[in-house]
Amino acid sequence: MNVNIIKLGGYVAVFLPLIFVTGLLIVIHRNPWFSFTNNALSDMGSLKNPARWWFNSFLMIYAITTLIPSLAAFKSGLSYLMPAAAIFLFLVGVFPEETGPHTPSAVLFYTLALSDIAIIGLKLWHSGVKFGYLWSILAVTTFLLMMWMIRARVFKGIAIPELVGAATILAWFVYVGLLLLRGFKL
Repeated sequence: MNVNIIKLGGYVAVFLPLIFVTGLLIVIHRNPWFSFTNNALSDMGSLKNPARWWFNSFLMIYAITTLIPSLAAFKSGLSYLMPAAAIFLFLVGVFPEETGPHTPSAVLFYTLALSDIAIIGLKLWHSGVKFGYLWSILAVTTFLLMMWMIRARVFKGIAIPELVGAATILAWFVYVGLLLLRGFKL
C-alpha cells in the first residue's frame, strides 16, 4: 500500500477544524466549570483539576494529528516552522500550566505557527499567488490582537485570545490542505 503523505496531509489539514472543535467540546463537557472569559484553555489541564487528562490527552493527540499536515506542507515547501510548532503544542499537553516548561511551550507554539503563516504568505505572494500576502497580514494582525487582548486584560482569562490565534492557524491549515490536495508546491 503506497500512502501519499502529501494527499494524507491535505485531507487531515482540511478536517483539523472539525477535529479541534469536537475535541474541545468534549473537554469542556468534562469541565463544566470552564469559562471562556475567565480561564485559559490550559486551566482544564491544571494539576489541580482531577479531569485534567481530558484536556492534556486531547492536546497531545491533536498535536500529533497536526504534525501530519505540517510535515506534508514542509515537504511541499509550504511550511518551515509548523512542524516545530506542532511539537511545542504537544509539550503544552505534556507540561501542565503549573510547570516551568508550559508557558514557553505555549508561547513558542503560537509564535512559530503565526510566524510560519506570515513567512509562507509572503513566499506565496512572491511566487505569483495573487493574494498570498494577505495571510502574512492576517498572521501578524492575529498575533498583535492576541497580545493586546492579553496585555489590556480585555478578559479575565486568556481563552478567547488563544482561540483567536487558533482560528487563524486552523484557517491556514484548511487553505494549505486544499493546496496540498491540488498538488501545489513552492
